[in-house]
Amino acid sequence: MIIRKAIKKEAKKKLKKNYRRTIAIIFFMAIVLGNFSFLIKSRITIPNIHFTSPVAGVLNVSFESYSLNLPSYKPTRGILANVFNNIISSGNFIFGMVNSFNQLIFQNHLWKGLIILLGAFLSLFYWLFVQNVLLVGEKRFFLENKNHKKTKFIRIFLPYKVKKIKNVAFTMLVVTIKEWIWYLTIIGGFIKHYSYCLVPYILAENLGIDGKEAIKLSEDLMKGHKWELFKFDLSFLGWYLLDIFTLHFVGILFVRPYKKCCETEIYFYLRKIEKIKNIELLKDKELETVEDTYPAHQYMYKEIEAKKWLHTDFNKKYSLNSILLMFFTASIIGWLWEVGLNLFQYGFFANRGTLYGPWLPIYGWGLLFILLILKRFRNRPIFTFFSVIVLCGILEYGTAWFLETFKNARWWDYDGFFLNLHGRICLEGLLAFGIAGTFFIYFVAPFLDSLYLKIPKKAKTILCILLCSFYVFDFIYSSKYPNMGEGVSQSFQIKKTEY
Repeated sequence: MIIRKAIKKEAKKKLKKNYRRTIAIIFFMAIVLGNFSFLIKSRITIPNIHFTSPVAGVLNVSFESYSLNLPSYKPTRGILANVFNNIISSGNFIFGMVNSFNQLIFQNHLWKGLIILLGAFLSLFYWLFVQNVLLVGEKRFFLENKNHKKTKFIRIFLPYKVKKIKNVAFTMLVVTIKEWIWYLTIIGGFIKHYSYCLVPYILAENLGIDGKEAIKLSEDLMKGHKWELFKFDLSFLGWYLLDIFTLHFVGILFVRPYKKCCETEIYFYLRKIEKIKNIELLKDKELETVEDTYPAHQYMYKEIEAKKWLHTDFNKKYSLNSILLMFFTASIIGWLWEVGLNLFQYGFFANRGTLYGPWLPIYGWGLLFILLILKRFRNRPIFTFFSVIVLCGILEYGTAWFLETFKNARWWDYDGFFLNLHGRICLEGLLAFGIAGTFFIYFVAPFLDSLYLKIPKKAKTILCILLCSFYVFDFIYSSKYPNMGEGVSQSFQIKKTEY
């Protein structure tokens, strides 16, 4: 008999000891499965984000000074706007993506038919080899988290690391088909749902187990416990109602991770009390040992060794001269990029930026911020990427606000872009900055520094002094007489409703 109070009490202890990573897993899986709802209250508030299926969604976004009710919301500019509008109109994430690709490249009906077929194939592939495999990976995290308080987020990818993707995907496919067939009898589907509910946990413990054996083992473990587990699920009804009333905050931050920990405790409980002839298939004894981290080297299947993908000395210290030269290099490259883009799109030259020289200092300052502020995090590329996005967003938004407030003009405008904030920043631009900034930190900066080291020290010092002198003069002059005109800026009056 499943003792609910004891199970829940133990689950709360396990949740508490590794709470942040557990929340990260729940949030990540919600995105992968496309079924999350949450609320964010800030300058931009998102009261409800709800995906009704793994690949289809409905999104409601409310801003401080105006409201966006999707799918009525239609951004008009940018690549992401095109993709977003197609996703909303089709109601299918994969189809929306491939339809956007189709519109950009192909127009005739033959290609459209092929694109639809491609979308169907990609949807099936995503469901089989991403969603189902990561569902088992999620269970692996919780199995290890029970007795190992420092279980890492990356353990969710264990099926990929031990090359057991096909076995996991095929077994989960068989379980799904069997459940569908049983649901034709209505009541049989509910019974079999509980009969097969331990299959993901069994796979998570032994990723190489035969699918038939995993299903049979789940049925054996659940004999006499299906009704108990049904009542256990009903005991969460109050939590689910509270989750709805709190706009799903409680669900993400407590109910879902708490429920996962409870399910894990139940699996260990049944695994322990049931004496089944083929129980030896569940032979990962390290799950029962109490340690800080799971001893991955002792797992029954060998993990693929991670290849070192960064071969540059990205942790090197840069001299003052190198930093200054990088500042001007980034500023000049940014200027060339924006001038070239304007020339390509509109067919005329425009000296982009508030300054008159061939540089856009916002690119240079952005580089210095991420290069110096994020120095201690360079060994964490993923964290660095998102930090670059945040820092660049703050810099770009702050600069735009300053120019609009004190110069009454705009030098860039993201109105109409997907998920823009007051036209000063947008998701598309921030993602571009994130990719470019991260690439610069790990590859471009070390390469440029090696080039700068070849310049004689005296010549390099003189070059830095000259560049800084021209820049300071340009900055002082443009502070009073900023560079303005067609293709450069536009007059702007601040809307008081923003503040």
